[in-house]
Amino acid sequence: MNEESIEDDQTPQTDQTYDNDQTQENDEDRPLRIRLRSDCPCGSGATYNDCCRSYHLGKAQPKTAELLMRARYTAYFFRLPDYLFGTTHADTRDKDLRKQLDAYLPTVMWRSLTIISSSKGTAEDKKGKVEFSAQCHEDGELKDLYEHSRFRKVKGNWKYLDGRG
Repeated sequence: MNEESIEDDQTPQTDQTYDNDQTQENDEDRPLRIRLRSDCPCGSGATYNDCCRSYHLGKAQPKTAELLMRARYTAYFFRLPDYLFGTTHADTRDKDLRKQLDAYLPTVMWRSLTIISSSKGTAEDKKGKVEFSAQCHEDGELKDLYEHSRFRKVKGNWKYLDGRG
């Protein structure tokens, strides 16, 4: 098996790719290959395969709050509710979060992420903040989201706390 092909059970499932080619092809793996070789939606400049994919598969943990922010944005982009649920701090996680994500994710198409600033949140820190803006289409409208997110480490892993930073 070459580096560009992977098993279906090793890839987060989504119905959104950022491939603009709408032609029909017989190759069922084409969207996956495009995703793996395309720039990661988080804006890091790396490919999805070399960036957020290992976090989504549970093979690695983000070492900084900013990396978790980027991985969470990409999880919103690819509509990965399990990753979003699992990376939300238990102290602030709404009891209905899974249902909320299942209802919300299909209604939004994410367009871009801009990290404005980060404070603390390094591999050595226990708390961190990331200020960001993101654009999406929701209900046919282009919307801007601005947030100053707080993150906290739990057992060595970063978790999203809230947007009250």
